[in-house]
Amino acid sequence: MRSLGKVSIIIPKRRGENIERLLKSIRKSFYRDTEVIVVDEGKERAEQRNIGIKRAKGKYLLFADSDWELHPRLIDECVAYMPCPVYIPEIIKTRGWFGRLRNWERQFYTNTAIDVVRFVRRKDCPLFDVEQKGTEDSDWDRRIKGIRVTALYPYYHWDNVGVWQYFKKKAYYARSLNRFTERNPNDKILNFKYRCWTVFTEKRKWRKLFHPYIIGLLFILLIRGIIYLGRRTK
Repeated sequence: MRSLGKVSIIIPKRRGENIERLLKSIRKSFYRDTEVIVVDEGKERAEQRNIGIKRAKGKYLLFADSDWELHPRLIDECVAYMPCPVYIPEIIKTRGWFGRLRNWERQFYTNTAIDVVRFVRRKDCPLFDVEQKGTEDSDWDRRIKGIRVTALYPYYHWDNVGVWQYFKKKAYYARSLNRFTERNPNDKILNFKYRCWTVFTEKRKWRKLFHPYIIGLLFILLIRGIIYLGRRTK
């Protein structure tokens, strides 16, 4: 495909993580004018992404995680949408019932306040807040300007996170909510009704709730609510 500008793909990596699946998918991309910036410096994800932003030479930035795989047409689609920031649909590929449940849940979040854009112009890209853990994506997203669009092609997320690991991560991320709240006091993701009801029913999505996974979803929401309330009482 004819180049419309170099794309810098920023990948924060921790020791021991295998990024070969992601790199292989980048090599298969229809869009060829790319550079891959792997940042493996033993820092938190926000810090490593900031390092990647400062090193990037591309006109556009794609933020990917080490356990992703990109659809071969994703990058050229995102470039075609520029200068609009792009939401990218996520397909969770974790094996087992919990992975399937999470993937079903995730489809409700695309192009909502819970989602974040992943592809932007470099000149429009702010740095991440390194004081946040988990909420840094949402905080960064709120500082991205422009009319947003949603890609048709997805990325595939192979995180292999089980039930216990999932809730452990949520508890870890909840620690940063105070700082996020200070910076974004009226944000939708802080609204209980939005997180637990509106995001699942807006735009006629309620029709998708008639599914066997609804019981599992209610369980997830209950535990996350307990984690959130526990954080507020500390």
